[in-house]
Amino acid sequence: MLSKFFARKIADTLKSEEYGIVFGPAYKGIPLAVGTCMALHEGHKIEKEWCFNRKEAKEHGDAGIFVGAKIKDKAKIVLLDDVFTTGGAKEEAIVQLSSVANVKIAGVFIMLDREEKNEKGENAIAAFEKKHNTKVHSLASACGMFEALCGREIGGSVHVTDEIYAQFLKYKKEYGV
Repeated sequence: MLSKFFARKIADTLKSEEYGIVFGPAYKGIPLAVGTCMALHEGHKIEKEWCFNRKEAKEHGDAGIFVGAKIKDKAKIVLLDDVFTTGGAKEEAIVQLSSVANVKIAGVFIMLDREEKNEKGENAIAAFEKKHNTKVHSLASACGMFEALCGREIGGSVHVTDEIYAQFLKYKKEYGV
């Protein structure tokens, strides 16, 4: 289901010619990349290749650090991940991709923007976007999620009580943007 949301967001945000590969960093990004390519095909008639990295390069069989689409010069890549905190996993993926070819990151798509500062106290996403000359697109934000769920009964229980929401706001005041 999450892949369908990613596919819709990508299709609504980018033109098909702006990207050719959907990349998911290991491990959580692997099913996101594969599932999103399937959802792009099924729901939007868009055919894209998928790729993911391994945590450790394989020496035999399908050797190497990447699985799926071949990373070549001028490849236009969409990077998927579950959340954005400081951007470390995405940074690592871009370094790996750039080590094998001159690639363009057409966009980064995440499920949840935690809306946090980086280690320098800057807006983590804004700093990442500036450094990599790309945009980060999120399906949801931490604030939006907490606001929507605060006091709402789901399955007979309220999971985000006023107390939990107050704790979130305190956390956001210290670490959030």
